[in-house]
Parts: sequence; C-alpha cells; structure tokens
Amino acid sequence: MTSPTDAPEHIPKRWQQRLRRELIWAIALKLVVLFSLKAAFFPHRLPASEAAQGVAERIASSRAPTHEPLSKDQP
Repeated sequence: MTSPTDAPEHIPKRWQQRLRRELIWAIALKLVVLFSLKAAFFPHRLPASEAAQGVAERIASSRAPTHEPLSKDQP
C-alpha cells in the first residue's frame, strides 16, 4: 500500500525538473538570439595595424578648417 504522503513528494520533483528544463531552454534561446544580434549589428574588430591605417587615412583626407564664420542661413 502507498501512503497519501508518497504521491505529493513525487509531483513537486517532476514540477521542478520541468521548470529547470524550461529555464535551460529559455537561457539557451536567449544566448542564441543575443549572439545572432551581435554578429548582425556589430562588425568584427580589425587588427590594430588596419585600424591605425584607417585613422591615418581619415586624418589625411580631412581638409583644413577655414576660418570663415558660417552664417546661420547656410547649411
């Protein structure tokens, strides 16, 4: 014979296992989405030499500022 106290102990364990499994799936899905967004919107880092080359090119291509004041009517 089983006593009435045996059945309630088994049900919470099953509930906890189900909750744990759902939490693991939710965390895994969130990580996949997070890394997908990172890959889609944030480019991979350039090596330091290439980044320095790009900065040097931008500085060289910028023109010297003129000392003429801009009027508010001109964009």
